[in-house]
Amino acid sequence: MAKNSETAKESVFKTIVSPVLVLLVICVVCGALLAALNQKTAPLIEENELLATQQAFLSVLPEGTDANSLMSLEVTTDGVQSAVKTADGKAAVKAVASGYSGKDVTVYVAFDTDGTISGIQVDASTQTAGIGSKVGAETFYNGFLGWDASKAVSDGQPVDSVSGASYSSGAVFAAVNSAMNCYNDEIKGVE
Repeated sequence: MAKNSETAKESVFKTIVSPVLVLLVICVVCGALLAALNQKTAPLIEENELLATQQAFLSVLPEGTDANSLMSLEVTTDGVQSAVKTADGKAAVKAVASGYSGKDVTVYVAFDTDGTISGIQVDASTQTAGIGSKVGAETFYNGFLGWDASKAVSDGQPVDSVSGASYSSGAVFAAVNSAMNCYNDEIKGVE
């Protein structure tokens, strides 16, 4: 009888406790490896994100703008992630706003020295393909070119919302307004 009890305890250990301990050790080792990998790659990821942002700024600023001439600016406007200014007074701002399903739409807006939108690019890759992603099409966002930064944008001013993509369109309007607020409040006339 005692032998059956010991065998039952040993069987419980082998079938329940032992596999749980093995899985726990595997999880701890995998977690430690992922933490080490994250720590090792974090600076590379940050550097790549900065380079991508710089390339986006250069794509909206006038052709011939040199990356070495861009001065990073410290900005505090809500919705604005970063901004740069050129030696001749032109500026570019990266702004984000929440689109469909709370996913960000990123907008890069360039301003000439008069405060007019001279370049714009919209990253709507987080929005629904074929619907909300249409706000990332040049046919939509080129309508902002030439807009005076002293006037807020909204549906119909200067462009209409994309049909069926009101959240995504609203995110573009909000991000462009944030970029213009940043330009007007923190960049224009500031040396």
